[in-house]
Amino acid sequence: RDDASCVRARARVRGAMGMDAHGEATRDRTMVHALRRLGTLETVARAHDAAPGASVDARATIRVLCLGADRHEGTNPRATARAFVGVREAAWRAGVETVSVLCVGPNVKVDDGVDLNVAYDVRDRMSSSSLSSLSSDVPSGAALRVEYRTGLYHDEAPPTLEEAPDVAFAFNAGVWGYDPSDWAPTIERVVIDERTPLVVTSYTLLEAESDEDAMRSSLSEFDDKVKWVWQAEMNPSQSTEVRDLGFDRSDYIDSEKDSSELKENSAWQCVAVRG
Repeated sequence: RDDASCVRARARVRGAMGMDAHGEATRDRTMVHALRRLGTLETVARAHDAAPGASVDARATIRVLCLGADRHEGTNPRATARAFVGVREAAWRAGVETVSVLCVGPNVKVDDGVDLNVAYDVRDRMSSSSLSSLSSDVPSGAALRVEYRTGLYHDEAPPTLEEAPDVAFAFNAGVWGYDPSDWAPTIERVVIDERTPLVVTSYTLLEAESDEDAMRSSLSEFDDKVKWVWQAEMNPSQSTEVRDLGFDRSDYIDSEKDSSELKENSAWQCVAVRG
């Protein structure tokens, strides 16, 4: 199957998946699970506490990069705050005050009145799961800062070292189905230049293995610098909902090789620099 048809099939799959509570919740759960497995929240909190001149009362900020973001990450700041409720709760418990999220990708959409390339702060630290058990003046989740950008991340101006993301996610990215020039520059910039762990999810385990092959190929010249923190495997935070594509799945994937049910974030992996 040629690259153009793969890209068209990927777009049809994303359209068929649509926007639903299952997709939103599984992304939040996946991020929390990854942050715990990587120890990112604790690392960010410790680095902040050890910084010269750090205030006893001040808390840290974690920077999260969402590559290939779409409506699941929210189309306005309040919606994104809800989509990241589990991450915000986990961050606050770890001593992190703010979750700073950058949503970037060609499919980023925002509501009327929300501007691209502008940072928005959501200071309501109350999570929906905690409202019934905590008084309104007790913070139960970190604040959120979010910015939305349309385009490819590797075309963006590089951040300073202090602004580089602490962790990056690419949900159901389908790296295997695109021309290498689409994903390779972004993967190299995130993993090599910014030294940021990258978590990539897929609709099936076989697709995740194909994604891993594609990423290993794109990072082949840095083989001595990168490692897979975990290779392609089933994601314990995958969606429970099986998706009906509404079209012949053979347009997208070889059913004889992969008869698995398609689920949001069914499998995942993480690549990072060594050391």
